[in-house]
Parts: sequence; structure tokens; C-alpha cells
Amino acid sequence: GRARQIESLMRPRLQAMAARYACIGDVRGRGAMLAVELVKPGGTEPDPATTTAVAKACHAAGVVVLTAGTYGNVLRFLPPLVIPDHLLNEGLDVLDAGFSEVAG
Repeated sequence: GRARQIESLMRPRLQAMAARYACIGDVRGRGAMLAVELVKPGGTEPDPATTTAVAKACHAAGVVVLTAGTYGNVLRFLPPLVIPDHLLNEGLDVLDAGFSEVAG
């Protein structure tokens, strides 16, 4: 049940980021395990450099984001089921700021 609640908080925020940042090619996952795939804007070519840059920006702000995928162009999220909603939203704010900084 909590995994579905986390998804209901995260997925709309991630989809809103995908609408704002052309480098986000896909939002996928189920429950609390979600991911965004980063691509070069205007296409489907994987963009591992932007993925790494966003992950580093998040880390510098205190949020650990895992990179994954065959091409290293996926940011994977699996917050603990006990995370309070306010901390989850704070982490998503950091992620959004990381995208803004890197992909503006």
C-alpha cells in the first residue's frame, strides 16, 4: 500500500519534469521503484553525460540518485517505504533543481 502511495506522489512530479525538460524521454516503473530515462533532446539517443551531471547535482545537494541502464542514461529511484511525504517531496525538489541546473 505504501509503495502505491509513493508512486502516486512521485509519478505526477516526474511526469511534470518530463514535460519541462526535453532530456527526459520516459518515466517508468511501478510502485516505489520508478525511473526516468534521459535522451538527447529531440530524439531517442541515450544521454549518459546529462544523466551523470544530474546525479552529481543531486548528490551535491544531499540526495543520492542511482544511475542505471545499459547506456548509463537512467536515473532510478527506490525510496524507503518509511519515508515521510515531506522528505520525498524535498528529494523531488532537489531532483527538479538538478534538472534545472543541468538541462535548464
